[in-house]
Amino acid sequence: MTDKEKKERESTILEIQSRKVVLEKIENAYKRLKKQAEAQYEKRKEKVQAASEYESIEDAHTAYGYDCITETEYYEIIKIFEQGEEYVEKHLSAQEVAVKILGEFIGRLNSEIRSFEFDLLPPEEQVRILQEQEERLLKKKN
Repeated sequence: MTDKEKKERESTILEIQSRKVVLEKIENAYKRLKKQAEAQYEKRKEKVQAASEYESIEDAHTAYGYDCITETEYYEIIKIFEQGEEYVEKHLSAQEVAVKILGEFIGRLNSEIRSFEFDLLPPEEQVRILQEQEERLLKKKN
């Protein structure tokens, strides 16, 4: 192995280690965000459930008129009636979007790690792995 190849190998190993450190550091933040996002999702589901107490928007309007619900709750109920189950899926919180962003970032880091690790393999092993993957793809198509 030449000096240039050694330096490239060391550089690749450093890239792998660096990405693993980043993954390790953000793992806890990701778990916390995911827990918050799940709580937000459950809260929206509960709102839909609570809105189902009212048979119609008119019933909710009557409850609002008698000060049984706030104006904010009334307009929320209207949204729920208009959007139905879409309300739960489409009204994402900041935490839910953050989980998606962080999840995609984690996915990219893991992909880069696998790529770097593949690059460190001897050429014969790379060829063997590529052939195995190609065979698996062909089997899936058939």
